Formats: sequence, structure tokens, C-alpha cells
Amino acid sequence: MKKIFLVCLLVLSFLGCTTVFAGNNVTQGNSGITGKKSYEVLNPEGYEGYWAEKADGPMVMTITPADESGWYDVSVTLRRALPKKDLYMMRAHYQNDGSLYYENGLYVIRHSKKNGNVKDKVKYKNGSGLLYYSFDENVLYWTDYTLPPEKNVRIFIKTSAPEPEKNKETD
Repeated sequence: MKKIFLVCLLVLSFLGCTTVFAGNNVTQGNSGITGKKSYEVLNPEGYEGYWAEKADGPMVMTITPADESGWYDVSVTLRRALPKKDLYMMRAHYQNDGSLYYENGLYVIRHSKKNGNVKDKVKYKNGSGLLYYSFDENVLYWTDYTLPPEKNVRIFIKTSAPEPEKNKETD
């Protein structure tokens, strides 16, 4: 009888422990990043703001809400001194799985002149891709389906506003 009681006690304690560990919540203040690891999605407001490419990579991403509900304007620039700047622009829609998806990506190389004129050289239009936040790694993945597979995934971390650019203007 003691063995049965001991086995029942062990089973009950095991069941109690699993409910404690099941509540592995992730929160990061007022950034909108809340949820449970591996199976919770990022709310749309969590994407808003500035993102820097991980490991001091050359890219900076800005995500702002668009006029239409559920849509976000996304721009990605390389940290390169003016007058030449690589620029990706897209309008992404928040998906049920917590990602942002776009089919209207534009990639240009922008040249700024001393007189204030700007000239864009279009590298591609109608690019598509996906932005997805990983709670397990606390990073934002950007997959650009237009680029070759070895270059199409970039990893970003949330950051504050980027520093102003150095302006090396040309004629």
C-alpha cells in the first residue's frame, strides 16, 4: 500500500511540475514583444521601430505603420555614407502567423547630388519576402525571395533610432 501511495504522489508531483514549466512567458517591456516561446506570435506593434543587422552588419531596417490597418511600411538601408545608398522599400501586411509578408519590394541605389537632386537606379521591382520574429532567439528574420538563397536571409535585432548619416555630397 505504501508503494502505491508513493507512486501516486510521484505522478501528482510530476504533473504539477509540468504546469509550472508550461508557462514559459517571454516579455520585453513596452516594445510589444510578448508571448510564449516557440508557439506564440509577435503582435503587429512589436515590429514597429528600428532594427539593426545582427553582429554589426551593414543594414538598418525601419518599420512604421501605414495608413491602412494591418499594413506596414518597411525600409532597409545599408550603413553607407552618402552620396550613394542602397535602399529597399516595401509595404508589408501582417499575417495570421505573426509574420509580415510583402510582394511589392523595390530595391534601388540612390545617388544624392549637392544641388539636392536624387537619382535612383532600380535594381529590381515587385520583390517578395517575409519578416518573422523568433522568440527563441530574440531576432527578426528578413527573407528576400528575390535574392539568391545564399544571400536572401538577414538577421536583425531591435535597436534605438540610428545615428545621423555623414554626408559626402558630390556634383
